[in-house]
This record gives sequence, C-alpha cells and structure tokens, in this order.
Amino acid sequence: MPAVFESVMDGILVFRVSGKLHADDFVSAWQAGEQQIREEGRIRILVLYDGFEGWDDDLIGELINPGFMEEQDEQIEKIAVVGEERWREPTELFMLKGLRKAAVEYFEPDQEALARAWLEA
Repeated sequence: MPAVFESVMDGILVFRVSGKLHADDFVSAWQAGEQQIREEGRIRILVLYDGFEGWDDDLIGELINPGFMEEQDEQIEKIAVVGEERWREPTELFMLKGLRKAAVEYFEPDQEALARAWLEA
C-alpha cells in the first residue's frame, strides 16, 4: 500500500508513503490517523517517503475539495516530511507550506532524527 498510517507516539503521528500516491490510499491512511488526532488533541505529523514516486492526478482533485482535512487543521502543530531532495518543492506545495497554521519543514533521508527533534521542539 502506498500510504500507511504507521503509529502514534508522544503526540507524533507517523505516515509512511511509498510508490505513487493515489486518492484512495491517501484518504484511507488519513482516516486512520484522524481517529488518533481526535484522541490526542494537538498533534504533530511525520511523513516518511520510502521509494516515493509522486502523486496521482486523482489525489490532487480530492484535495481541492473544500473542507478536506479542514476540521483537523487546527489540531496540527507541525508537519515534518523526510524524503529525497527532488520531492522538496512539490511536497511543500502539496502541504500548503506557508498557507496553513501548521509549520511545515522538509528533511532529507539522512535527517530523520533531525526531523523528529524539530517536531519535538
């Protein structure tokens, strides 16, 4: 599966994303994480790209839908993404860096520990 809600620990939700990300996979992973958001309250998100190959067009259409993730956006403090440098700019656009209340930062694959430290700061 290309997107998987992996775990939650100390208020950090971890999602692992591999392959090409499709709307159905993203929505399923997000719905699994939503339950944790309701239970945790304020949370931080760590996204780990593992052989990530980009987004399918159907996912972009899903995200344009008004209200998608809007309910939880107030509860998200920070989002850290760990992946190859070539995905930095498209990810920052996808995550709406600078347009949402949550801080969004991108880290290279050898910087996962730094990403976790940033989330915990």
